[in-house]
Amino acid sequence: MSINSLSKSDEAPLAQFSYPREVRMVDTDASGFAHFSSYFRMMEEAEYGFLRSRGLSVVLRDERGTMGFPRINCEIDIVRPLVLGEQVDVNVSLVTADGKRVVYQFAIVDADGQIAVTGEFLAALCRFPNDKMPYAILFPPGLTEKLTAPV
Repeated sequence: MSINSLSKSDEAPLAQFSYPREVRMVDTDASGFAHFSSYFRMMEEAEYGFLRSRGLSVVLRDERGTMGFPRINCEIDIVRPLVLGEQVDVNVSLVTADGKRVVYQFAIVDADGQIAVTGEFLAALCRFPNDKMPYAILFPPGLTEKLTAPV
């Protein structure tokens, strides 16, 4: 199943967030260009910022234990590589929050407002019991509202 079949890219996002970031030494390879894996890390940092802006965390807890959103699929398209020291904004758009999973679309935009990288994450809400493998669950009451609330 493709992420694109789950996202609502032709509709307005449910929520948006922008995360400023600099391309750091740790993000680059020997050529000085950002390594492809660093784009995933940048998007993940922006996702965490998005969650914090809504009073949420990567790790959620309730009376039944620990929950979180592990990735099911991740994609990126590199329009042009980023370079060491470059200032960017990682723009997050929540395009799906269907009660079981979320789809985030990302655009990493340079200082001139040009898109350098796009990406998409598909994640399911899972419970993480101590004694067995994680398993998918439905969103608890209020979670969709927190994800989509204006900030």
